[in-house]
Formats: sequence, structure tokens, C-alpha cells
Amino acid sequence: MIKEDLEKIVIYFLDSSTTMTLSCSLADEPWVCPVFYARQGFDLVFFSSQNSRHSTVFKENSRAAASVHAECDNWRNIKGLQMEGHVEIITKIPAVARATVTYFRRYPFVRDFFSKGSSLSHDLRGKMGKVALYFFRPGTILYLDNSSGLGSRWKLTICDGVAVGSPVPA
Repeated sequence: MIKEDLEKIVIYFLDSSTTMTLSCSLADEPWVCPVFYARQGFDLVFFSSQNSRHSTVFKENSRAAASVHAECDNWRNIKGLQMEGHVEIITKIPAVARATVTYFRRYPFVRDFFSKGSSLSHDLRGKMGKVALYFFRPGTILYLDNSSGLGSRWKLTICDGVAVGSPVPA
């Protein structure tokens, strides 16, 4: 498989799915959480409470793994992405602005969570005031396609947000 073909497959999966399962670990205690994300290049932008278990872990250990996959009813139809990389909180104003626009473009309804005039309860708006914007930045993306054989995977290496090298079977 050539790099451009694998990049197209990865981008298709990232753009056609809405939820990634994000995993982290600290002091030999693993944790996993589902989050909505928006793609910005190969970076995945997500909002999360700064007090959530995973956000607390990422302050100590930014290494993370994530998966995005399609629903299926047969193991032979399993297709998806397995990724490893790191999570970082977005703090610089230009990056926050760009990531927020990217996220709101994908999920326009999220604006309601931040709107003072919304019909959401005061309690929910208070909780949303404690959220932060994060990047999951993959360094490795594996594309799994069981229709090509059980465990058939191709590896795409990402460096500074750009796919590098040739894909290799993994």
C-alpha cells in the first residue's frame, strides 16, 4: 500500500466517525473514556472537563492510545484505527481559536453549551465552564481491516502532524 492511499483511508475513518476511545494510565491504573473529536490534520481535538479522571492523568502522563472504528456485526468486518501518541491541553490563543472553530464546525450544537442564553440548566453550564480543549496527537496510526485477513494492519507513522515514510504491514 502506498502512503497516499493509507492517508486517504485514515482521513476517511477520522472524518466518518465521531467518537474516539481514548486510553491512559498512571501508576499502573489504566483508564479509558469515549470523547467526541474533530480532526485537524492528523491531530484530534476534543473538549473535556479538567477534573475528569483522564484529564488528571494526562497532567502526569501525556502518553495515550486511542481507537476509532466502524460498527459491525461480524469480526470479519472489523475496520478501524488504533493509535498511539500523546495528549496536550491547548493553551495558546491562536491554537485555541483554530481548534474551537474546527470543533464547532463539526458539532454546531456544542455552541449551546457555551451560550449564556441557552436553555441548558445552570448546573450544566457551570460544569462546561471547567472544560479545556485538548489535542490527541498520534505518532503511530494502525489501520486494521479484518476483511483482508484476521489482524491485517498497516502502519502509518506521523511526525509533527505529517505522515512520513512508507506504510508497512504491522
